[in-house]
Amino acid sequence: MTKNLMYKLDEPFQKELFERVINKFSSSLKASKFLNIPASSIRGYKNLYFDTIPEELIFKLIELKLVNGREIEKRVLEKVSKEDLIERSFSKGRFFLKEKFLRIHKEIPKLHEIFKGDCLDVRVWFEKYIYLLNSGFRSVSVKYYRKYFQLSYSNFNGFGFKDFVVKIPNRFDIDNEFLYFFGLWCGDRSGGKRFGVCNKNQEILKFTESFLKKNYQNVEKILYMGKLIKKPDVEYDKKFVIGPDKKGWVLSVHSGNGVLSSFFHYLRNNLADLICLINNKEPFFAGLFDAEGNVSLYNKSFRWACKNERLIETYSHFLKKMNLFDRYDGNCLVSYNKSLFYTRILPYMKQKDKINLTKFMVKGFPMPPEYKDIIKFIRKNPKMTSKDIAKALKKNKLYSELKLLNDFGFISVEGYPSKFEITSKGLKELGEK
Repeated sequence: MTKNLMYKLDEPFQKELFERVINKFSSSLKASKFLNIPASSIRGYKNLYFDTIPEELIFKLIELKLVNGREIEKRVLEKVSKEDLIERSFSKGRFFLKEKFLRIHKEIPKLHEIFKGDCLDVRVWFEKYIYLLNSGFRSVSVKYYRKYFQLSYSNFNGFGFKDFVVKIPNRFDIDNEFLYFFGLWCGDRSGGKRFGVCNKNQEILKFTESFLKKNYQNVEKILYMGKLIKKPDVEYDKKFVIGPDKKGWVLSVHSGNGVLSSFFHYLRNNLADLICLINNKEPFFAGLFDAEGNVSLYNKSFRWACKNERLIETYSHFLKKMNLFDRYDGNCLVSYNKSLFYTRILPYMKQKDKINLTKFMVKGFPMPPEYKDIIKFIRKNPKMTSKDIAKALKKNKLYSELKLLNDFGFISVEGYPSKFEITSKGLKELGEK
């Protein structure tokens, strides 16, 4: 006898065999005492609720002369270990679960089905998505209100089941605020099932908190910081110190709303369709720029950082239509169109440092502090070369900075090698004229 071996008999024979058992002992209850198994199991075998029988039980039936070994060998269809049987059951369960998920995913509405011209109808999406939520061991209850609906459910978090109550807006108006936030979220979203933004810029963090609260979210702030840095002067609810090799800090402003996070991931997965449907694309790309963009004074360009191939294709397609895409350099989508960026993207941006750098590159003001330090140095030390200025200011090179200051008339250049002097415009910038 092999431990944990299970026998699969043909169904008519299995039914007949356990009818013999019940008849021999007059009832399943009496038979259970001899066989040392529950009476309900005996009836289950007879009624074919169980399709495999332990080898140990088969041997007991042979000992009781209810069946002989030759008969068993003739009518057995398969012998399989319990472990293999369990794995087979799990595999079958996984297959059916996967098929179920695929069917549900196919029923999730297309983007145009939730697009109502001036808004996105979240409830249309949720009426299909709820079947995913209710799969497995989770059950979701929903209460509908005029402007939002409320979900109550439990999730397993590794330590046990945790109860959640979250609110979802019935709709999102497709206005400048929503489009800016969506662009911001596409660039700097919080991780996991958190719905929000990770950043350190105060304008962005303040806007994110306001947007979340406006849309019925309970806001949580988690600070992530390197072990060796000084704690920043920001408000937070929780703090996590990350590895010793990590520098800097970031604040995640979010709600613990995995369903709303899933809705925004759904929008991101259908990003090309969404951007195509909206008329005013600028706020989206402004939010994306505040999250992932940088102003390069070195080559007078604007750069959206992105390494996701699908998103590079989507972003470049629409930026090109807006005349704001010139090339992809392997890390960033680059635009040299200063005047168009200034008139179309800048009005929707919120990060002051990037706004000021854009204004300086296009209009020559306000001057960043590091540029003001250069003209102050030149004021005190005229007719020095760029190499000498860079060395004195402990910079590797200052070619692009000096060229920009010269282009805007703050300094002048003469001779070879080039030597620099401050101009009257530069003196005026320093408040001397």
